[in-house]
Amino acid sequence: MSFGFGVGDFLAVSQLAVRVYNAYKGAPDDFRNISDEINSLHNVVNKVQGQFEGSKPDLEDQERLKEVLQGCQNVLKDLDELLVRYGTMNSDPGLGVGRAVDRVKWGQENITGLRMRLTSNTTLLNTFISRYVQDFLSMVK
Repeated sequence: MSFGFGVGDFLAVSQLAVRVYNAYKGAPDDFRNISDEINSLHNVVNKVQGQFEGSKPDLEDQERLKEVLQGCQNVLKDLDELLVRYGTMNSDPGLGVGRAVDRVKWGQENITGLRMRLTSNTTLLNTFISRYVQDFLSMVK
């Protein structure tokens, strides 16, 4: 992509999503649901990247997309910081009581707010793609 930001921006968000997803996917059921939402966000980021390869959105669309990608990155970083603060969420019983305590502390964080932010960013990206494709198709007609 040859506009205000590049493929590297998509790759950075995509790679962060994969890392955070992998950290959460082994979590107990209470926490595993968030990994599904992280995976959905990852899939949409990749879809958006594919949509814009070889095209050049106008400046307004560039700014909107950049803001949404920044929002994606911010929520993924917040989730990653929770893992750093409270340790792994892996449900492996061999990890002992310390990990159970970590999960309880982590559960006290505002996971609902983080899940809403994940869903919101995924929806924004999907909406952006839909609108961009509709605008492109209307210009082709």
